[in-house]
Amino acid sequence: MLNRSGLSRLSTLLWLAAPCPLFAAAPASGTLTPASGPLTYAAGPFTADNPSPVPEVDVGPRCNNPTQPCDDYALTVTLPPGYAAAHPYAAVKVTDSWTDSGSGKSEFDLYIYRGTVTNTDGSQPAYSQSNSGANPSIATFSGLADGSTTWTVKIVPNVLGGTNINVKIELLPGPASSSGSFGGPSVTVPGEPRFQNFYAPNGTSAQPSNGEFNIGFDPATRRIMTMNTGPIWRLTPPEVINPSNPDSCDALWEDKSSTVTNTGLDPILWTDQKSGRTFASNSTAGANAAYAYSDNDGDSWTPLGAGPPNGGADHQTIGSGPFPASLSILTTPLNQGENMLYCSQDVVGPATCARSLDLGATWGNGVPAYTGSGAQGCGGLHGHVHIASNGTAWLPVNHCNARQGGATSTDAGTTWSEFAVTGSHSQTQGADPSIALDSDSTAYYCYVNNEPVAAGNPPEGHVHVAVSKDGGQTWIRDVDVGKALGIVNAAETEAVGGSSGRAACGFLGTNVPGDYQAIGFPGVWYAFIATTYDGGQTWTAVNATPNDPVQSHTGIWQQGGGQQDRNLLDFNEITLDDRGNVLYGYSDGCVSAGCVAGTAPNDFTAWMRVARQSGGKSLLAPFDPVEPQAPKRACLAGSRDPTAAHLSWKVPDNGGADINNYAILRGTAAGGETLLGYTKGPTGSFDDTTADPNVGSYYYTVKALNSGGIGTASNGVKLTAVAPPPPQSVCTVPGKTLLTDPAGDNSVGGTGAPAPAGTDLLSFQLAQPLAVDGNIKLVFTLNTDKGQSPQPSGSAWYVAMKIADPPPATTFHYRAVHMAWYGTAPTAPTFESYTPAANTSGTVDGRFVTAGSTKPADPSSSYAAPFNQMVIVVKASDLGLNPGDVISGFASATTQSTDAGGVGPGATETYDQMPNSLSYMSPYTVGNSFDCDVIFRNGFE
Repeated sequence: MLNRSGLSRLSTLLWLAAPCPLFAAAPASGTLTPASGPLTYAAGPFTADNPSPVPEVDVGPRCNNPTQPCDDYALTVTLPPGYAAAHPYAAVKVTDSWTDSGSGKSEFDLYIYRGTVTNTDGSQPAYSQSNSGANPSIATFSGLADGSTTWTVKIVPNVLGGTNINVKIELLPGPASSSGSFGGPSVTVPGEPRFQNFYAPNGTSAQPSNGEFNIGFDPATRRIMTMNTGPIWRLTPPEVINPSNPDSCDALWEDKSSTVTNTGLDPILWTDQKSGRTFASNSTAGANAAYAYSDNDGDSWTPLGAGPPNGGADHQTIGSGPFPASLSILTTPLNQGENMLYCSQDVVGPATCARSLDLGATWGNGVPAYTGSGAQGCGGLHGHVHIASNGTAWLPVNHCNARQGGATSTDAGTTWSEFAVTGSHSQTQGADPSIALDSDSTAYYCYVNNEPVAAGNPPEGHVHVAVSKDGGQTWIRDVDVGKALGIVNAAETEAVGGSSGRAACGFLGTNVPGDYQAIGFPGVWYAFIATTYDGGQTWTAVNATPNDPVQSHTGIWQQGGGQQDRNLLDFNEITLDDRGNVLYGYSDGCVSAGCVAGTAPNDFTAWMRVARQSGGKSLLAPFDPVEPQAPKRACLAGSRDPTAAHLSWKVPDNGGADINNYAILRGTAAGGETLLGYTKGPTGSFDDTTADPNVGSYYYTVKALNSGGIGTASNGVKLTAVAPPPPQSVCTVPGKTLLTDPAGDNSVGGTGAPAPAGTDLLSFQLAQPLAVDGNIKLVFTLNTDKGQSPQPSGSAWYVAMKIADPPPATTFHYRAVHMAWYGTAPTAPTFESYTPAANTSGTVDGRFVTAGSTKPADPSSSYAAPFNQMVIVVKASDLGLNPGDVISGFASATTQSTDAGGVGPGATETYDQMPNSLSYMSPYTVGNSFDCDVIFRNGFE
């Protein structure tokens, strides 16, 4: 999860202040049009270094000539009316090349900003960039509009000697727009895989702002283990909780985190399916740091992995599998015949792998898996280590002399040899490849290929799978597995094998070409699963998240650092259950209703999701179903008021034939339900307006119907008429409830020690009352347990807001309000609004205040006995808000800035968080000053 490029610059945080000769671009500006042809300019010589951005701190370069040298070129792109509509995939390509003239290898990083941007301090993310160190350095940006737009092309030198650069800027018209829709459900075909999704519970640590997904499965308990930041969540499928539950119901999510792996640099989780042992790590220094294992699915953890430091700096991976037959002597009752490997690499060149002979309790020394200068030139980041049934260990690598490849070991990790995939092309900054291994030890290498494109077209990255039946010596059947669905850019490939000839690869894909990492990339991304049952001769790809994108109208950043679209980090993961059903774990960056509908910007979250195969042939042949067949059972829920019974259900697997409609059954006793009627089409809800309010209770079930017959009845629900609560309104204080949080979950710095009274957050409500004078005010109400006054010095209760920047921008800014207790012995709180500052990881969660940004709240703000509610009243204008502005979400916490948790001087710890993940939730649109007057006049209040 560290910076994928420029990590070597960590040692250089001070810029050279030596005199810098003129290196300005010549010419300094230009206008690109469809008729202008390419623009070119030169700059240099560059003699001073600018080692920014600072990895894991900055999101862009630090430019302030001459001490922090950067070269700027003012670019204007002018397109005639109708051009953008006729060329929806048009892009601008900027190529920066050079010939080294100094004593060493030069590097020039390329950043493109919208508008005129001069000095920068590292906090300004670029619209598009290339900082891989490659020569040439190439960046493209799309999302072009008719008319004239201005851009700044910024070159940041990291040089040894006086080197000149040459820059070429081209307009790429792109291919014609593809016909048909993209992102909808796949066509139902009997036997082809189908998927349903498990969604993380709201307000929990399973809804972080960034993450890279790990998933494991314990066949003995049939539980799913997941991790994508630090917390570890265990999922128990509904039919495992109770065999009478439909498998279309929700899974039970339980936080089973290990204290030693709950925070760190690089989360990884692996479940050995033979022993059921789950391993978790969150360090890049080896298994002896931030490492634990569990033999009971996380109910308890052993925080130990004795062994020497592994030596790798990034991207560790844990895997297990049988020893080679020639080394069967290594099998013991303790390791159950499972060879454990722990690998990580040093970003630029080598990688090492350590072995455990006691099922991960202790580890040996790491040995080189590849060096960056081996036979195939493999270096840099690797994917996840997998071990075949014949004992061969596979470690895939994206960069092997510009090809995809990796390393294999046939002696249980003692020695390694490199391989390269014939015909493959590496992306400069691309997805980690992944290798599936079937029961015959056939390898299926799933990767994103730097696809050759026609002149004038923007770059594309297609998902390919190549097959090797001889341990990586030769490769056959290289297939573009997303082509049939129109997928031209992809990321985060993960593969798993099953019975002979069977394998699957999950990935994120879009139908839009161009720079897939750019913040302004216009593509919409979905999760797809491609499956083969014939040894890779044919593949079937299906959309596992139809009509529910995982990232929308932005890119997926793969280079490390703190860019906004870095939320999905480096990878997802895939495994299979005991019946061969695929389990694809992924992080979701588009979660709000507006984002999913395409009417609001991307949310840049990483909420945990699991796509579970619900039908079709699995990866284990003995469990193949006969299809088509009648649909499976729906998962029914409902409510009832005096006017009707309201039913809704989770749609079941369709059995290999589309569901036509549902039969609704009702009765006055459980088991006595009879047919009431049918839905009009395959809807997921039904209102029974014929329910008699004088009948105390009704019992309901539903059955799905398709061409294969009538499915089995759903679970039954008992509904009793209950008068609905009065509706909440933002027009009346305290307003509408936007956030809730469980009682009793506050503690000192997450240690479990008791926190001060009044720090247990329960709910947040927002009101916007009638503003007769036109001065809009927002009323923030935080409800807590019974508190005290005064509260401890340095404590605060805050609500932070994530606010979308005006279109066409896809970025956000932040504002917040708080009740704070200042001074050494405060007697009364201070109510303020402020601009929150970033935390040490570069994200904004509301805890920190930007110096000089506070403004006093309205005097009507209050904190009164019994001190279980604080009301903060703020002018909308003090928050920079106007009618129509969209607050994308809210997050709240109670904090202590005097190190109540013992973390260290200056630390700001939280007593409680709402939601627990501090992800921004529940959007709100600011109304006009007289909106509530209209409601009152119409008698709605």
